[in-house]
Amino acid sequence: MSATPLPGTAAGQGETGGHRRPVPEGSPAPEAGREPAVPHHRSRARAARRLLLALVLVAAIVAGALRAPSALKDFTTAFAHVRPSRLPWLAAAVGGEFVSFLFYARIQSNLLLAGGARVRLVDLFRLAIASTGLAALLPAGVLPSSGWRYEQYRRINLPPPLSLFAVLASGFVSTVTLLALLLVAAAIAGVGSPALLATSGFVLVAGSAAFVALVHRLEALERRVDGRRGGLATLARRLLAAAEGVAMCRPGWRRGAVTFGDAAGNWLADAVCLVSAFALLGLPIPWRPLLFAYAAAQLAGSIFPLPGGLGAVEGGIVGAFDITGVPVGTALAAAVVYRVINYWGVALIGGIELVSFARHPLAAPVDGERSAGEQPADTPGGAP
Repeated sequence: MSATPLPGTAAGQGETGGHRRPVPEGSPAPEAGREPAVPHHRSRARAARRLLLALVLVAAIVAGALRAPSALKDFTTAFAHVRPSRLPWLAAAVGGEFVSFLFYARIQSNLLLAGGARVRLVDLFRLAIASTGLAALLPAGVLPSSGWRYEQYRRINLPPPLSLFAVLASGFVSTVTLLALLLVAAAIAGVGSPALLATSGFVLVAGSAAFVALVHRLEALERRVDGRRGGLATLARRLLAAAEGVAMCRPGWRRGAVTFGDAAGNWLADAVCLVSAFALLGLPIPWRPLLFAYAAAQLAGSIFPLPGGLGAVEGGIVGAFDITGVPVGTALAAAVVYRVINYWGVALIGGIELVSFARHPLAAPVDGERSAGEQPADTPGGAP
């Protein structure tokens, strides 16, 4: 890969604008091709950071080595208790995943109805499975999965603003709901002080409401930016013009509350799979910290760039259970069973459904609905 010159510096020239900085008299001229020396304090700070990182890694390895024998024993013992009589818990885990997909399909349906488009729930159910499978197969899978869902909506002639609104709003609702579940679960598990959790909850609710209010007032922002000059003002006008159509899709308070409820159902139904993993292994279900471990693992998996949060979700489950007193080996065994269903099984079924979309795409929206962008009847006074 060829090197790119610094902005304002022509290739092959030394300083900005092609002029060399004058060297004071009596100072030795720098040798050609030699980089300027790094200040001593910077090199010492860099060395200190590397030493600290090395110490943390060594401490983690030592701690893991000390706990490995007992964790391995708990892990192997957990799988030794699997019996055919517990196989109905496997069906419960699979059922929880399918109910989770159903809730996610309802989220998409509610958001599309905000713009007047009614797509069959069975098609959105297929779309949920396929997009989740795509996210499980690709690095940082949420981005290509969201782009693919947008393309599927455009293929059935949904307007670009509505298609983008359904994709972005579903991500916003799911993220806010997951953070709220994490705070509630932390309070149940006794993790964190009540004052800190209450403050975090207030910040989450106030920040989410402020963001929604800001989106619904893009027209006022556009009027304030209009007429101003400069590159930043031009960029702001373009972004506001692109987002204005998305902001016109307003689900209303009632439909918005239902959408948040569906998002909570989506997460909780998936957590049933983790509960079933403990039951399938014949292990006592740690009810108090279970939701906290689940929510923390999902949050970690959404940040980690590997496909489906591979490794981060498992580590999040084990780490969260560990700090709440659940043995590491027991938590690891349940995490493995959970991820076999939640990740590998979903990736397989989602991949198959993804291929089927090439021959059986989404059906066109049902006729007789409002035109896209028309204000829903349940949105009095243009409420968000």
